[in-house]
Amino acid sequence: MGETLRPVTAGFNRSLSIETRAERLTGDPGAVLLREALDATGIIGWMAARMKDSRRQADVVHDLPSLLRTMVLLVAQGWQDHDD
Repeated sequence: MGETLRPVTAGFNRSLSIETRAERLTGDPGAVLLREALDATGIIGWMAARMKDSRRQADVVHDLPSLLRTMVLLVAQGWQDHDD
């Protein structure tokens, strides 16, 4: 009961930390942990390497891996209509 857990720091953003406190529950840390898993496995890079990005690269603001990562995280959080 009196156990103190240290915050977890995200590898992709060192300024972000995850704490476990019963009084402040949210689903967002799950997305952060999923992002860590996606980065650790390299699955986003693997998927992006198998897709063709036909956009004119000079006009691209968000690269294909960033878009894939965002789509996977949105679906994982239940935001399936991409309108939220």
